[in-house]
Amino acid sequence: MLASVSAGAKSKATPRQALAERALRELARRNFINFCMYMDVKYETPPHIRLLAAKLQQVAKYILSNGKDGIGRLMIMMPPQHGKSLIASKMFPTWMLGLSPDSRVILASYGVDLAVRHSRFIRDAVMSAEFTALFGRKSVMEDAVVISSDSRSAENWDLAQPYYGGVKAAGVGGGITGLPAHLLIVDDPFKNREEAESESRRDLVDDWYRSSARTRLRPNAAVVIFHTRWHPDDLAGRLMRRMTSDPLADQWEIINLPALALDSYPADEAEQRRKMNDGVYLPLEDALGRKPGQPLWPLAYTENYLIGTRAELGLYDFEALYQQMPYLREGGMFKREYFDVVSSSPENVSARVMFWDKAGTRSGREGDKAAGVLGSITANGDVYIEFVIAKRMTPHEREETMARIGKELYTQYGPFEIWHQQDPGSAGLDSALATNDNLANAGLIGHFETVSGKKLVRAGNFATKAEAARVHLVYGSWNQPFVDALAAFTGRDGDPDDEVDAASSVVNKLLELRREPEMIDEIVTYEERVSISPM
Repeated sequence: MLASVSAGAKSKATPRQALAERALRELARRNFINFCMYMDVKYETPPHIRLLAAKLQQVAKYILSNGKDGIGRLMIMMPPQHGKSLIASKMFPTWMLGLSPDSRVILASYGVDLAVRHSRFIRDAVMSAEFTALFGRKSVMEDAVVISSDSRSAENWDLAQPYYGGVKAAGVGGGITGLPAHLLIVDDPFKNREEAESESRRDLVDDWYRSSARTRLRPNAAVVIFHTRWHPDDLAGRLMRRMTSDPLADQWEIINLPALALDSYPADEAEQRRKMNDGVYLPLEDALGRKPGQPLWPLAYTENYLIGTRAELGLYDFEALYQQMPYLREGGMFKREYFDVVSSSPENVSARVMFWDKAGTRSGREGDKAAGVLGSITANGDVYIEFVIAKRMTPHEREETMARIGKELYTQYGPFEIWHQQDPGSAGLDSALATNDNLANAGLIGHFETVSGKKLVRAGNFATKAEAARVHLVYGSWNQPFVDALAAFTGRDGDPDDEVDAASSVVNKLLELRREPEMIDEIVTYEERVSISPM
């Protein structure tokens, strides 16, 4: 940081210089962008940084007004190396501690080390000559804002009395202890693409935000979140979905500044919200009024540089990193456009069956998911996926869930066969027998079978039907995660396949059930068939 006219000068200032210095200090205390320039005279302020500064000033207004005015929830979507961490994770908390020294700040990132680096920057800034001139011993403050003498750790430190403010740095997923905070800043909760593409990691980040970070906030505290949009189901995507589906959920102001201006935008807010429900945010227009293809920071990153970067990274990575447009990798077998969503199941059902891929873990927090899929088929061969559940569960939780869901679906659709997979060996047989007994005790019709063959082969009938536009999804909250799982299916060993395996087995069973009446002399109704199902 560079000294201002008087903060670091040894020679005595002239009256004109002193007057100019007082004006600069007053502007720095009142306006966040002026504070940034006062703290560092080389601080660059291109249009996108000025826009962010204005939005962050509104966040400060929210905190200072105790939630009566300003922005309480701000989401920032920007490309890397464009200044968002410096302005939002470092400069802004520093200014807030000067404006409101009783405010407590939580800084969070994928690892505690990055959060600590930001915290150390803020602590050093508070001890700088520039901050001292604005809010410290050389300022007009009645009580100087200074670091407490016993705050030696950059991970958790306090301001000196009479103030109660301070900073806590935390890693996403870890516990947060201490006093409730007035400001939470989440900067990159995912370390890289690998983390963001891990469903268990996305669940962990979401659980941490809701159960740990969110609960450490004071009423009317503010939250600022930004991270690379590697995946539509990341933290930003989940928060957007809650925002669009529940008016009582936190409502976020979203600033999306792609490296290259977009060439198309949603037609209206309704289309915008539909995209948000898919985990993608598109502004109604460019926030800076740019023309299509114009760079965000042309003096630092020219259009040619960004086009070259896109060619080097590939479109998939460039869209996530620089355009903040997350797209799932597609395995090639299932395309999103194969599936449509219908309001209800058909009336002319020839057969209906449910299949469970029975994964289970000791803790219910890692490994494969247990997946159950209910489907039906019509006389003309159209398949309807009517219900999907996919969740990591302990074996006990899975058995309870299978019985509970089965009874609920029986109430809605009437009786149908519930099939589940038998794993190899005697332990697999014992588990399958126990599941059948559990289903029978719940008044449900259960069968089990071993599943063999390659995953890609087993999914063949399902994929063929889907590509022919003969698979329809009955509207439900499971629609989007299910399509995400289908689009990401590769068939490779170790890659996620739980929902696909269960759905493929459902389609195969439905085709068997639909063909069977044609091969017997006595035609019975579907209801009669399942009611006399063999033991």
